[in-house]
Amino acid sequence: MKDEPTTIICAAEQVAMDGVPEEIKILPLGMVHNVHQDFLVDDESCRAIINQFANRKIDLVIDYEHQTLFNVQAPAGGWIKEIRKGEDALIAKVEWTPKAQEYLKNKEYRYLSPVVNVRKSDGRAVSISSVALTNTPAITGMFAVVNSAGIPAGYINPEGGKEMEFLQMLAAMLGLPETATEEDVKNAVEALQKKGTETEPVANSTILSMLSLKADAKTEDVTAKIQQLQNGGTGMAAELADLKKKFAKREAEDAVTVALKDGKISAAQKEWAAEYALKDPNGFQSFCEKATLVVPMGKTEMTDPKASGSKAEIDMMVLKNLGLTKEDLEKYADKEA
Repeated sequence: MKDEPTTIICAAEQVAMDGVPEEIKILPLGMVHNVHQDFLVDDESCRAIINQFANRKIDLVIDYEHQTLFNVQAPAGGWIKEIRKGEDALIAKVEWTPKAQEYLKNKEYRYLSPVVNVRKSDGRAVSISSVALTNTPAITGMFAVVNSAGIPAGYINPEGGKEMEFLQMLAAMLGLPETATEEDVKNAVEALQKKGTETEPVANSTILSMLSLKADAKTEDVTAKIQQLQNGGTGMAAELADLKKKFAKREAEDAVTVALKDGKISAAQKEWAAEYALKDPNGFQSFCEKATLVVPMGKTEMTDPKASGSKAEIDMMVLKNLGLTKEDLEKYADKEA
Protein backbone atom coordinates (compact mmCIF):
# COMPACT_ATOMS: atom_id res chain seq x y z
CA MET A 1 0.00 0.00 0.00
CA LYS A 2 1.13 3.54 -0.64
CA ASP A 3 1.86 5.60 2.42
CA GLU A 4 -0.05 3.40 4.87
CA PRO A 5 0.76 4.17 8.52
CA THR A 6 2.95 1.92 10.63
CA THR A 7 1.62 0.99 14.05
CA ILE A 8 4.04 1.77 16.88
CA ILE A 9 3.59 0.95 20.56
CA CYS A 10 5.44 3.35 22.86
CA ALA A 11 6.50 2.15 26.28
CA ALA A 12 7.69 3.80 29.51
CA GLU A 13 10.39 3.54 32.12
CA GLN A 14 9.73 3.71 35.84
CA VAL A 15 9.01 7.23 37.09
CA ALA A 16 7.70 8.11 40.54
CA MET A 17 4.03 9.09 40.58
CA ASP A 18 1.52 10.24 43.13
CA GLY A 19 -2.27 10.04 43.08
CA VAL A 20 -4.67 9.78 40.14
CA PRO A 21 -4.14 12.56 37.56
CA GLU A 22 -7.01 14.10 35.62
CA GLU A 23 -4.61 14.98 32.80
CA ILE A 24 -1.81 12.82 31.41
CA LYS A 25 0.93 13.32 28.83
CA ILE A 26 0.29 10.71 26.15
CA LEU A 27 2.88 11.65 23.51
CA PRO A 28 5.90 13.96 23.62
CA LEU A 29 6.69 16.62 21.05
CA GLY A 30 9.74 16.43 18.83
CA MET A 31 11.62 13.49 17.35
CA VAL A 32 10.90 10.11 18.92
CA HIS A 33 13.93 7.84 18.60
CA ASN A 34 13.72 4.09 18.11
CA VAL A 35 16.13 1.35 17.00
CA HIS A 36 13.73 0.37 14.22
CA GLN A 37 12.36 3.73 13.18
CA ASP A 38 12.27 7.36 14.31
CA PHE A 39 9.03 9.28 14.09
CA LEU A 40 8.16 12.94 14.39
CA VAL A 41 5.56 14.66 16.54
CA ASP A 42 5.35 18.29 15.37
CA ASP A 43 2.58 20.84 14.86
CA GLU A 44 1.24 18.98 11.82
CA SER A 45 1.20 15.73 13.78
CA CYS A 46 -0.64 17.37 16.65
CA ARG A 47 -3.29 18.77 14.32
CA ALA A 48 -3.75 15.39 12.64
CA ILE A 49 -4.03 13.52 15.95
CA ILE A 50 -6.42 16.04 17.49
CA ASN A 51 -8.57 16.20 14.34
CA GLN A 52 -8.72 12.40 14.06
CA PHE A 53 -9.82 12.17 17.68
CA ALA A 54 -12.45 14.88 17.19
CA ASN A 55 -13.80 13.40 13.94
CA ARG A 56 -14.35 9.96 15.49
CA LYS A 57 -16.68 11.60 18.04
CA ILE A 58 -16.03 8.89 20.61
CA ASP A 59 -13.80 8.77 23.65
CA LEU A 60 -10.40 7.09 23.27
CA VAL A 61 -9.97 4.04 25.45
CA ILE A 62 -7.26 3.52 28.04
CA ASP A 63 -7.09 -0.23 28.53
CA TYR A 64 -4.86 -2.67 30.39
CA GLU A 65 -1.82 -4.19 28.67
CA HIS A 66 -3.17 -3.41 25.16
CA GLN A 67 -6.03 -5.89 25.51
CA THR A 68 -8.05 -3.88 22.98
CA LEU A 69 -5.67 -5.08 20.25
CA PHE A 70 -6.40 -8.75 20.89
CA ASN A 71 -9.41 -11.03 20.89
CA VAL A 72 -9.86 -11.01 24.66
CA GLN A 73 -12.10 -9.24 27.13
CA ALA A 74 -10.84 -5.65 27.21
CA PRO A 75 -12.32 -3.62 30.07
CA ALA A 76 -11.54 0.08 30.02
CA GLY A 77 -9.38 1.61 32.71
CA GLY A 78 -10.30 5.08 31.60
CA TRP A 79 -11.55 7.24 28.75
CA ILE A 80 -9.77 10.12 27.08
CA LYS A 81 -12.30 12.94 26.76
CA GLU A 82 -10.09 15.66 25.25
CA ILE A 83 -6.66 15.98 23.62
CA ARG A 84 -4.71 19.23 23.43
CA LYS A 85 -1.18 20.33 22.69
CA GLY A 86 0.96 21.19 25.71
CA GLU A 87 4.43 22.71 25.98
CA ASP A 88 6.30 19.44 25.60
CA ALA A 89 3.63 16.84 24.88
CA LEU A 90 0.12 16.04 23.77
CA ILE A 91 -2.02 16.13 26.89
CA ALA A 92 -5.20 14.16 27.44
CA LYS A 93 -8.02 14.80 29.86
CA VAL A 94 -8.99 11.46 31.40
CA GLU A 95 -12.01 10.01 33.12
CA TRP A 96 -10.73 7.01 35.12
CA THR A 97 -12.88 4.05 36.14
CA PRO A 98 -13.11 3.30 39.89
CA LYS A 99 -11.06 0.14 39.44
CA ALA A 100 -8.31 1.99 37.55
CA GLN A 101 -8.24 4.66 40.24
CA GLU A 102 -7.59 1.97 42.84
CA TYR A 103 -4.86 0.45 40.68
CA LEU A 104 -3.15 3.82 40.35
CA LYS A 105 -3.50 4.73 44.01
CA ASN A 106 -2.01 1.38 44.99
CA LYS A 107 0.68 1.72 42.31
CA GLU A 108 -0.40 -1.57 40.74
CA TYR A 109 -0.17 0.13 37.34
CA ARG A 110 2.36 2.90 36.85
CA TYR A 111 3.21 3.33 33.16
CA LEU A 112 1.57 4.41 29.92
CA SER A 113 1.91 2.89 26.46
CA PRO A 114 0.15 4.69 23.56
CA VAL A 115 -0.46 2.96 20.22
CA VAL A 116 0.61 5.46 17.55
CA ASN A 117 0.09 5.32 13.78
CA VAL A 118 3.02 6.81 11.85
CA ARG A 119 2.76 7.96 8.22
CA LYS A 120 5.39 6.30 6.05
CA SER A 121 5.97 9.14 3.59
CA ASP A 122 7.32 11.61 6.15
CA GLY A 123 7.58 9.65 9.40
CA ARG A 124 4.99 11.77 11.22
CA ALA A 125 2.63 10.49 13.89
CA VAL A 126 -0.91 10.99 12.55
CA SER A 127 -3.23 9.24 14.99
CA ILE A 128 -3.46 7.42 18.30
CA SER A 129 -5.49 4.21 18.36
CA SER A 130 -5.50 3.60 22.10
CA VAL A 131 -3.47 4.03 25.27
CA ALA A 132 -2.66 1.29 27.77
CA LEU A 133 -1.77 1.06 31.42
CA THR A 134 1.08 -1.40 31.64
CA ASN A 135 3.76 -2.81 33.92
CA THR A 136 5.98 -4.14 31.13
CA PRO A 137 8.09 -1.20 29.93
CA ALA A 138 10.30 -1.93 26.93
CA ILE A 139 12.06 1.38 26.28
CA THR A 140 13.38 3.94 28.73
CA GLY A 141 12.38 7.58 28.75
CA MET A 142 8.63 7.53 28.11
CA PHE A 143 6.13 9.36 30.34
CA ALA A 144 4.75 7.67 33.40
CA VAL A 145 1.15 8.37 34.36
CA VAL A 146 2.08 11.57 36.22
CA ASN A 147 5.61 12.73 35.51
CA SER A 148 7.78 12.93 32.43
CA ALA A 149 11.40 11.87 32.09
CA GLY A 150 13.42 12.95 29.08
CA ILE A 151 12.86 12.01 25.47
CA PRO A 152 10.75 8.91 24.85
CA ALA A 153 11.37 6.03 22.52
CA GLY A 154 9.00 3.83 20.57
CA TYR A 155 8.57 0.15 19.99
CA ILE A 156 7.43 -1.08 16.62
CA ASN A 157 5.06 -4.01 16.62
CA PRO A 158 7.27 -6.81 15.15
CA GLU A 159 4.38 -8.04 13.03
CA GLY A 160 4.08 -4.68 11.31
CA GLY A 161 1.01 -2.54 10.81
CA LYS A 162 -2.11 -4.71 10.83
CA GLU A 163 -4.02 -2.16 8.80
CA MET A 164 -1.62 -2.57 5.87
CA GLU A 165 -1.93 -6.35 5.92
CA PHE A 166 -5.72 -6.13 6.06
CA LEU A 167 -5.96 -3.66 3.17
CA GLN A 168 -3.67 -5.81 1.03
CA MET A 169 -5.90 -8.82 1.68
CA LEU A 170 -9.07 -6.90 0.87
CA ALA A 171 -7.49 -5.36 -2.23
CA ALA A 172 -6.55 -8.82 -3.51
CA MET A 173 -10.12 -10.07 -3.05
CA LEU A 174 -11.39 -7.09 -5.02
CA GLY A 175 -8.89 -7.66 -7.81
CA LEU A 176 -6.93 -4.49 -7.03
CA PRO A 177 -3.12 -4.18 -7.17
CA GLU A 178 -0.98 -4.23 -4.01
CA THR A 179 -0.43 -0.49 -4.45
CA ALA A 180 -4.15 0.20 -3.94
CA THR A 181 -4.93 2.77 -1.28
CA GLU A 182 -7.66 2.70 1.34
CA GLU A 183 -9.70 5.02 -0.89
CA ASP A 184 -9.29 2.62 -3.84
CA VAL A 185 -10.64 -0.23 -1.74
CA LYS A 186 -13.64 1.79 -0.55
CA ASN A 187 -14.42 2.90 -4.11
CA ALA A 188 -14.24 -0.69 -5.36
CA VAL A 189 -16.65 -1.91 -2.68
CA GLU A 190 -19.01 0.98 -3.44
CA ALA A 191 -18.88 0.18 -7.15
CA LEU A 192 -19.82 -3.44 -6.44
CA GLN A 193 -22.88 -2.34 -4.53
CA LYS A 194 -24.05 -0.01 -7.31
CA LYS A 195 -23.78 -2.56 -10.11
CA GLY A 196 -26.73 -4.81 -10.86
CA THR A 197 -25.29 -7.61 -13.02
CA GLU A 198 -25.74 -11.27 -12.13
CA THR A 199 -22.09 -11.78 -11.23
CA GLU A 200 -21.62 -8.69 -9.08
CA PRO A 201 -23.84 -9.76 -6.12
CA VAL A 202 -21.75 -12.93 -5.74
CA ALA A 203 -18.51 -10.99 -5.44
CA ASN A 204 -20.21 -8.41 -3.23
CA SER A 205 -21.67 -11.02 -0.87
CA THR A 206 -18.28 -12.71 -0.60
CA ILE A 207 -16.62 -9.49 0.55
CA LEU A 208 -19.43 -8.71 2.98
CA SER A 209 -19.32 -12.23 4.37
CA MET A 210 -15.58 -12.03 4.96
CA LEU A 211 -16.10 -8.73 6.76
CA SER A 212 -18.85 -10.37 8.90
CA LEU A 213 -21.43 -7.93 7.53
CA LYS A 214 -24.99 -8.63 6.40
CA ALA A 215 -25.85 -8.93 2.70
CA ASP A 216 -27.74 -5.63 2.76
CA ALA A 217 -24.90 -3.70 4.43
CA LYS A 218 -24.41 -0.16 3.15
CA THR A 219 -21.18 1.43 1.95
CA GLU A 220 -20.79 3.32 5.21
CA ASP A 221 -20.98 -0.01 7.08
CA VAL A 222 -18.10 -1.37 5.01
CA THR A 223 -16.14 1.86 5.51
CA ALA A 224 -16.72 1.71 9.25
CA LYS A 225 -15.55 -1.90 9.36
CA ILE A 226 -12.37 -1.07 7.47
CA GLN A 227 -11.72 1.88 9.76
CA GLN A 228 -12.30 -0.28 12.83
CA LEU A 229 -9.76 -2.85 11.68
CA GLN A 230 -7.28 -0.15 10.74
CA ASN A 231 -7.52 1.61 14.06
CA GLY A 232 -6.90 -1.53 16.08
CA GLY A 233 -10.46 -2.19 17.22
CA THR A 234 -11.35 -4.98 19.61
CA GLY A 235 -10.50 -8.38 18.20
CA MET A 236 -8.62 -6.96 15.21
CA ALA A 237 -5.93 -9.64 15.25
CA ALA A 238 -8.51 -12.43 15.40
CA GLU A 239 -10.68 -10.87 12.68
CA LEU A 240 -7.70 -10.47 10.40
CA ALA A 241 -6.65 -14.08 11.02
CA ASP A 242 -10.19 -15.25 10.22
CA LEU A 243 -10.25 -13.15 7.06
CA LYS A 244 -6.92 -14.60 5.92
CA LYS A 245 -8.22 -18.12 6.61
CA LYS A 246 -11.35 -17.56 4.52
CA PHE A 247 -9.36 -16.00 1.69
CA ALA A 248 -6.81 -18.86 1.68
CA LYS A 249 -9.62 -21.44 1.61
CA ARG A 250 -11.28 -19.75 -1.33
CA GLU A 251 -7.98 -19.55 -3.22
CA ALA A 252 -7.35 -23.26 -2.54
CA GLU A 253 -10.82 -24.22 -3.77
CA ASP A 254 -10.32 -22.23 -6.97
CA ALA A 255 -6.94 -23.89 -7.56
CA VAL A 256 -8.44 -27.37 -7.11
CA THR A 257 -11.30 -26.56 -9.50
CA VAL A 258 -8.83 -25.45 -12.18
CA ALA A 259 -6.71 -28.57 -11.63
CA LEU A 260 -9.78 -30.80 -12.06
CA LYS A 261 -10.86 -29.05 -15.25
CA ASP A 262 -7.34 -29.23 -16.67
CA GLY A 263 -7.11 -32.94 -15.91
CA LYS A 264 -4.19 -32.56 -13.50
CA ILE A 265 -6.01 -34.46 -10.73
CA SER A 266 -8.88 -36.93 -10.64
CA ALA A 267 -12.13 -36.56 -8.73
CA ALA A 268 -10.84 -39.11 -6.22
CA GLN A 269 -7.91 -36.79 -5.43
CA LYS A 270 -10.08 -33.73 -4.77
CA GLU A 271 -10.02 -33.93 -0.95
CA TRP A 272 -6.27 -34.52 -0.86
CA ALA A 273 -5.71 -31.69 -3.35
CA ALA A 274 -7.82 -29.28 -1.29
CA GLU A 275 -5.71 -29.94 1.82
CA TYR A 276 -2.48 -29.63 -0.18
CA ALA A 277 -3.53 -26.37 -1.88
CA LEU A 278 -4.54 -24.85 1.46
CA LYS A 279 -1.37 -25.91 3.26
CA ASP A 280 1.11 -25.12 0.48
CA PRO A 281 -0.36 -23.08 -2.43
CA ASN A 282 2.97 -22.74 -4.25
CA GLY A 283 3.73 -26.43 -3.84
CA PHE A 284 0.33 -27.41 -5.24
CA GLN A 285 0.77 -25.07 -8.20
CA SER A 286 4.17 -26.63 -8.92
CA PHE A 287 2.64 -30.11 -8.69
CA CYS A 288 -0.07 -29.20 -11.19
CA GLU A 289 2.44 -27.75 -13.64
CA LYS A 290 4.42 -31.01 -13.66
CA ALA A 291 1.53 -33.49 -13.38
CA THR A 292 0.52 -35.57 -16.42
CA LEU A 293 -3.06 -35.48 -17.64
CA VAL A 294 -5.52 -37.78 -15.94
CA VAL A 295 -8.99 -37.08 -17.38
CA PRO A 296 -9.46 -33.39 -18.19
CA MET A 297 -12.99 -32.86 -16.85
CA GLY A 298 -13.43 -29.54 -18.57
CA LYS A 299 -12.05 -30.60 -21.93
CA THR A 300 -12.94 -34.25 -22.69
CA GLU A 301 -16.28 -34.83 -24.38
CA MET A 302 -17.77 -38.24 -23.58
CA THR A 303 -19.46 -39.38 -26.80
CA ASP A 304 -21.80 -42.24 -27.57
CA PRO A 305 -19.88 -44.99 -29.48
CA LYS A 306 -22.93 -45.73 -31.61
CA ALA A 307 -23.34 -42.09 -32.55
CA SER A 308 -19.64 -41.47 -33.13
CA GLY A 309 -19.37 -44.05 -35.84
CA SER A 310 -16.09 -45.81 -36.62
CA LYS A 311 -14.20 -48.15 -34.29
CA ALA A 312 -10.97 -46.39 -35.25
CA GLU A 313 -12.23 -43.11 -33.76
CA ILE A 314 -13.13 -44.87 -30.51
CA ASP A 315 -9.70 -46.57 -30.39
CA MET A 316 -7.93 -43.24 -30.87
CA MET A 317 -9.89 -41.65 -28.00
CA VAL A 318 -8.97 -44.55 -25.71
CA LEU A 319 -5.31 -44.30 -26.72
CA LYS A 320 -5.30 -40.56 -26.02
CA ASN A 321 -6.70 -41.03 -22.53
CA LEU A 322 -4.07 -43.73 -21.87
CA GLY A 323 -1.26 -41.51 -23.07
CA LEU A 324 -0.43 -43.81 -26.02
CA THR A 325 0.03 -43.15 -29.72
CA LYS A 326 -1.20 -45.01 -32.78
CA GLU A 327 2.39 -46.16 -33.39
CA ASP A 328 2.53 -47.72 -29.90
CA LEU A 329 -0.63 -49.69 -30.67
CA GLU A 330 0.68 -50.95 -34.00
CA LYS A 331 4.07 -51.85 -32.50
CA TYR A 332 2.81 -53.84 -29.53
CA ALA A 333 -0.43 -55.16 -31.00
CA ASP A 334 1.54 -57.29 -33.52
CA LYS A 335 3.64 -58.82 -30.72
CA GLU A 336 0.56 -59.70 -28.64
CA ALA A 337 -1.03 -61.34 -31.64
